[in-house]
Amino acid sequence: MFTTLLCLLTTFLPAAQKDSSSLLWKISGHGLSKPSYLFGTIHMLCTDDLPFSVAIGKAMKETKAFYMEFNMDDTEAMTRIAGEMMMPEGYSFKALLSPEDYTILSDYFRDSIGTSLQLLDKMKPMLIMSILMEKTATCPNPVSCENMLLLLAKDQGLTIHGLEKAEDQIAIFDSIPDKEEAESLVKQVKDMAASRTEYQQLLDAYYKADFNQLLGLILQEEDVVRYKKLMLDDRNNNWIPVITKQIQQTPAFFAFGAGHLAGKGGVIALLRKAGYKVEPVAL
Repeated sequence: MFTTLLCLLTTFLPAAQKDSSSLLWKISGHGLSKPSYLFGTIHMLCTDDLPFSVAIGKAMKETKAFYMEFNMDDTEAMTRIAGEMMMPEGYSFKALLSPEDYTILSDYFRDSIGTSLQLLDKMKPMLIMSILMEKTATCPNPVSCENMLLLLAKDQGLTIHGLEKAEDQIAIFDSIPDKEEAESLVKQVKDMAASRTEYQQLLDAYYKADFNQLLGLILQEEDVVRYKKLMLDDRNNNWIPVITKQIQQTPAFFAFGAGHLAGKGGVIALLRKAGYKVEPVAL
């Protein structure tokens, strides 16, 4: 379902790999005088479950720059994209659903989230998804793994960058039919217990860096398979020139969805193909 996909936006969907695995990877070789690092994230976690360790802090201290999928610390860019979260005049989220399904979703937002769905009627479905997906967490106030890493990076004085623009991520969801996204929201609300169980299974596999298990879980979702190229493969290829240019200049720490790491078209394989040594670091 698309709410899971947004939470994992490019967070999972790896393919099997033969390496011993980890969420933290070291890049060396190919003329580099100092190593850089890759770290696989998941969008939303409970505070007590953050997969941080001494190894992550040590890796950051060896670098000068911090890269996220997009620069969440760029206030000008974040302000600019706020307007892109709204749909054009004449748009109605309510019109995407049957009266019965809209009532189900509206009642859930009122009773469980404390928000009127009518107030969100002009927003793009992806923004409504982001509000709903917090309900899949097993704790009341989940946090963003990326935000926590950003705070660590700023505390260590690293420069902050993005592998792509925030507008690029918005464009991904703009290319997916609004009606499909809206219907996915209804599907999740109709069986929230199952959605929470599914997400917990994904978390368990994430903590173990068990990419084979993750693949099996994710491929149960037809929606994810259909948009895999758009959300993962194409972006991996776009990021490689950004990564290689940066690490040839100064060492960097790259944090992005864990699903971008693995598989034949993943960042690890693409960097190895470019001549770099990429190896797991124990957490």
